[in-house]
Amino acid sequence: MDKEREYREALAAVAKNEPEAFASLIVEYFKPNHIATDYISMLLNTRNLQPGDQLIKRVRRGITVRTLVPGSVHLSNEVTVADRAWYNLSGVDVRVHANAWDLESGQIGTIAEIEAEMRAKIRDYFLARVISSLSTLWNASNTPNNYTDLGGAKVSATALDAAIDYINYRVGGVKAVVGIKKVMAPISKFGQYTPYQGDPTKWGVPNMQAIEEVHRTGFLGTYYGTTIIGLDQQWDDPVSNTPLLPEDKILVIGNNVGEFITYGDVKSKSWINWEPTPPVYNIELYAQYGMIIDRQEGIFVLDNVG
Repeated sequence: MDKEREYREALAAVAKNEPEAFASLIVEYFKPNHIATDYISMLLNTRNLQPGDQLIKRVRRGITVRTLVPGSVHLSNEVTVADRAWYNLSGVDVRVHANAWDLESGQIGTIAEIEAEMRAKIRDYFLARVISSLSTLWNASNTPNNYTDLGGAKVSATALDAAIDYINYRVGGVKAVVGIKKVMAPISKFGQYTPYQGDPTKWGVPNMQAIEEVHRTGFLGTYYGTTIIGLDQQWDDPVSNTPLLPEDKILVIGNNVGEFITYGDVKSKSWINWEPTPPVYNIELYAQYGMIIDRQEGIFVLDNVG
């Protein structure tokens, strides 16, 4: 506790006597590579591009293997590159301000706490954008093959197994099954047992490793050879309680279905507005990002999950 008080007092001294140095200190914590996309990388490929990098996803074609015929001059294929898709960049902005006198007192919180709050909001926003985009790709009209409406029922082993099997067939492998924990919870129940042959409603042989994992963590992380991701619901704010993630969908996502990028460094600025009394300290972060989903057949949507 004493060390925390000393830290706050030292921070307050810097804020009061050297505001420009204090601004530099905060900006140092907010460097661009602190914006993490590693959670998103469990769903999509991720990259960080810099200005000057091409915002185009290209596909190289023209390589064909032929049967050898001795003495013959074999056909050759021209190597071609096709521009398959362009990234449409979007921007995200986070700005906070604080009473400069509160900063001087050291009671408004540590730099690490402020940083964690801003980073968490950016991460929540990116994740919500990815999940919302993927969950609206398919419906009963545009593809019955990649979509199942559960009609308000809880997810079952039969429905989930069928979705995983289909994605394995379409793109050769499932990267993850994802949804909020509320709708993913039944997987932790039926995943602890092997269903009776021909009757998935009855439990069969227990999977002791799965049972131990659920008892230890409260959640099953792997099912049917696939990674299970149960997301904590994110709320817009404690007043409106608007959920940021879909509450009735489970996504089965295949390998290499798309890519999420951040573009360039995070731009930052900070300043003190001396006009009001007390003065107001401001800091703002701006980042660009983009997303391409170019193998839609590798995504299966379980909709209206109870």
